Amino acid sequence: MDFSIDMLDLGNADCQIIWTKTNGQDFVTIIDGGNPKDATTIIAHYEKYIKPHVLKDCPILIINTHPHKDHIGGLAEIVHYFKSQIVRFYYNDPTLYIDEARRTDIRGLYESILYSNRKVKRIMESLQDVDDLKIVLNQYNIVPLEAFSDTQLDHNLFEIVGPSKEFYLQQLDYFTNIESLKFMGLNTLKESEVNEVEEGLIPCKILDEKNDSSAENLTSVLTKFTDSSGRKYLFTADAGIDSFESATQNGYDLKNLHICQLPHHGSRRNISTNWVSNFNPNQFWVSANGSVKHPRKAVISCIKKNLSNCSVYSTHKGGTKHINSTSNLFPKRNWNTAKPL
Repeated sequence: MDFSIDMLDLGNADCQIIWTKTNGQDFVTIIDGGNPKDATTIIAHYEKYIKPHVLKDCPILIINTHPHKDHIGGLAEIVHYFKSQIVRFYYNDPTLYIDEARRTDIRGLYESILYSNRKVKRIMESLQDVDDLKIVLNQYNIVPLEAFSDTQLDHNLFEIVGPSKEFYLQQLDYFTNIESLKFMGLNTLKESEVNEVEEGLIPCKILDEKNDSSAENLTSVLTKFTDSSGRKYLFTADAGIDSFESATQNGYDLKNLHICQLPHHGSRRNISTNWVSNFNPNQFWVSANGSVKHPRKAVISCIKKNLSNCSVYSTHKGGTKHINSTSNLFPKRNWNTAKPL
């Protein structure tokens, strides 16, 4: 099994397209769909670089890692494009595990002058985006499948290594707790101001400050691919340290990777010095817009300090990132060689 992998340049939004060849057959897996406006870019990329080289009915698998706008936003339009070509659609639907009473309470906070905050608004938006996506899936008779590490896949194209259903439900209960939501927006730790000197001198200390990755991000689906040479590729979306710890406690191997996606656009909140070393990849990839926090300079500097042979590539430097796991198996693109940060 081998792959042609693209991490699309969508700023601070996510979409990876993994074209798989196995036993003489092609499959395409799309992880996330960016923001609503990004669907056009994603479809155009597929039509230019993949569609001409696969059969008309090439099976499409889609994974939505979590329902934040920059991951779920473009998926409805992508479903409209592929229609019945979609053979598997994986996502975890929070509305299945939130009763109507709790949803009504969340809506009450959203409409409240006193208690409405950024966290509440994001949750309401996520629930609505999930509802909208379900309508589109139903239109094409696509039955979605849950994306837990407990889910029994009927193929070996990839592994879902997190979250477990138990971990997901714990986090869901936490970030939809009504009493916590009333004050969550006020109690969230603010990310420290970027100090250019400290970012260079003590990057790992900055990285290991108190982690404040949101419970919503922690529910992100972790997807691992393994090529014919045994090299591992991990896509992390917006997951965080607790997500990785949970996966390893459940017996999944996340160490010594070939390529690893830096979680949450390279935010310092989602990774630690320990996990930089645990992942120990040949390359870190990140989809980011190149702001002072995405990717965070301390993250990049700490990686360089601990992994001297690891290169870090970001979409904000040179655009979409691409690699073939095996030479001469996939069409050549004649792109320029990517330059690491």
